[in-house]
Amino acid sequence: MSFSHIYGHEQKIKILKSTLAQKRMAHAYLFSGMEAIGKRTLAIELVKAINCDRADDLHDACDECASCRKIAKGSHPDVYPVHAEGQYIRIDAVRQMQERTRCKPLEAKKRAFIIDDADRMNEASANALLKMLEEPSAVNILILVTARPASLPQTILSRCQQMRFNPLSAETVARFLRTKMNLDEQRAGLLAALSGGSIGNALELNNEDIIAYRTELLDLLSRTDRNNPFSLIDLASFLGSKKKEIGHGLHMMNSFFRDMLIVKEVGGNKMLINRDYDALIAACAERLSGEQILHNIEQIEKAGAIIEQNVNKSLTLEAMAFKLNY
Repeated sequence: MSFSHIYGHEQKIKILKSTLAQKRMAHAYLFSGMEAIGKRTLAIELVKAINCDRADDLHDACDECASCRKIAKGSHPDVYPVHAEGQYIRIDAVRQMQERTRCKPLEAKKRAFIIDDADRMNEASANALLKMLEEPSAVNILILVTARPASLPQTILSRCQQMRFNPLSAETVARFLRTKMNLDEQRAGLLAALSGGSIGNALELNNEDIIAYRTELLDLLSRTDRNNPFSLIDLASFLGSKKKEIGHGLHMMNSFFRDMLIVKEVGGNKMLINRDYDALIAACAERLSGEQILHNIEQIEKAGAIIEQNVNKSLTLEAMAFKLNY
């Protein structure tokens, strides 16, 4: 795969190709944006393009030379992925990077380190990485990938060329699902709308268990009654205990109330995400005012943000369930 096969992020690719053409690559990049949006994929393609035998002609990876093939297979001796071990990226991993930078690359024009979830560095590893950033080498490039750039020290942020990745359009995600996954237009459109602009999320949602989860969640949501506390607790419990599962559920709930707001304020169903539930959405929208629906969306988003901070999930979901308008 080369830049031309990446879906979306056209402006980022244009900037990187221009930088390649001018031979003005930065020594360190920070690719930030939501999870599963293509940051690491683009990082790999950038490293391929930098080291491609034909890059001077293409300003892109040819996908055919030995360097491109090795990087694609993860077997290039000068391209190092760095991951967290347990909760953190530990200082030993950064020290190994430092050791490798003391020698010339074995084959590559530039030795590359791709640091996944860079925000998971502990204080010691972040300080060690800072020393590498303060003493850049012409034959090394660092690419930090993170969904939480605010968690990184400002000293590291200031020494990287930052590229912020925005969510993909629903049409871009749907086009990928139709072209690469051979999904029909209706299913591709639904998954794209629920994905939040992430191809990775759309692929994860393309699962019969998750589709069934959505069906049961929306049915449960439509039957929840503020005057029946047990129904509120049932809704909170149904959302699950795992952060990713809860994230999917909250996003589905958000899309449900978002659709209710569209029906309330605009009418029609052409703009609905959950178009297959248009009758249910319209019926629920009749019970609530626009202000009440907006309040629900705000409470769902607030609960999601709190759960991201690893606060007690059950209590957070129950508190949200009792604050929603039904």
